[in-house]
Formats: sequence, C-alpha cells, structure tokens
Amino acid sequence: MALRKVAAIVWLLAAVNCYAQFQPNNASRATAQKPGFSIVINVPISPITLSGPIDVVITVTNNTNHDIYWVSDRGPDGQYTAFTYDLERNGHEVPTTFFHRKITGKQRPSDPNEVYASSSILLPHPPGTMFKVTINLKRLYHISEPGKYTLQVSRYDQATKTTVRANTLSLNVEP
Repeated sequence: MALRKVAAIVWLLAAVNCYAQFQPNNASRATAQKPGFSIVINVPISPITLSGPIDVVITVTNNTNHDIYWVSDRGPDGQYTAFTYDLERNGHEVPTTFFHRKITGKQRPSDPNEVYASSSILLPHPPGTMFKVTINLKRLYHISEPGKYTLQVSRYDQATKTTVRANTLSLNVEP
C-alpha cells in the first residue's frame, strides 16, 4: 500500500513536470508578437552642411488599436535618451561626444566625472502618431568631415522583448 502511494506521488510529480515543459511554447508566442510601435527618421533640411546643426526628426507611431505606455525621460534631453543611435561613416562608428557618452553611461576615463540624472514618467499614447522629436546629431557625434554617413535609430520594446529599428537614413554632409 505504501509503495502504491509513493508510485502515485512520483507519477503526479512527473505529470506536473511534463505539463511545465509546454509552458515555454506560450513564451515563444509572446516573443513572436510584433512590436506595437514603429520609428521613422528623416532629415527636414537639405543640403546638410558641416557649418550648421544636423537635425533629424524621429517619428514614433503606435501601430496597435489600443494605448501604448511609453516611459519618457522628463529631463531637458529626454528626446536624446529615448533611443539608441548608431552613426557610421565608411563602415566605422563616428566618434561620440561627451554628451553621448554621458547619457549612455559609457564615459571614458578622460571624461569629466558626471552622471546623467533625470526622472521618468509612464505616459499612455493612443493609436496613431505618438510624437515627433528633433535631435541634433552634432550633440551626439563629432562630425568633422564631409561625406556619406548612415544613421540607425532604435529602441528596445519591453513588451515584446525586441529591438525596434527605424529606417536606415543616408546623410550626405557637404563642406
């Protein structure tokens, strides 16, 4: 009789463990979801010259049929901290400014000992265009030579555990 109870307990534990093995399938469906937002970048002014700012407009759109909650930096440079940037020239990343390194926490030993401090707020955004922000690439990168540059902007989507990437923008910087 005791042997039957032990066997029943072992069988129940094995059945529970087998059921648990099916749970990751549900998790894989969650990661297969499309992000609820998209990012588009463009340059409002042409030609782009070394002598002036290099402004880029970032448009974020809610592509769902419900509100999306977006964590926004309430600091004066919140439009810069909301995204990750990658500016390249000839296949190499353009040197970053101190400001870029400070907001990403990637300071060099030679940089001033400053930490970017701000607060954030969680805001709902209905379907459609959520917001547009303008950034000056010269605040993020040392752009000192004319030529062709490529910019990629992205943001990690916590809901789908994926990185949402904007279109790749080609910039022709003139002297």
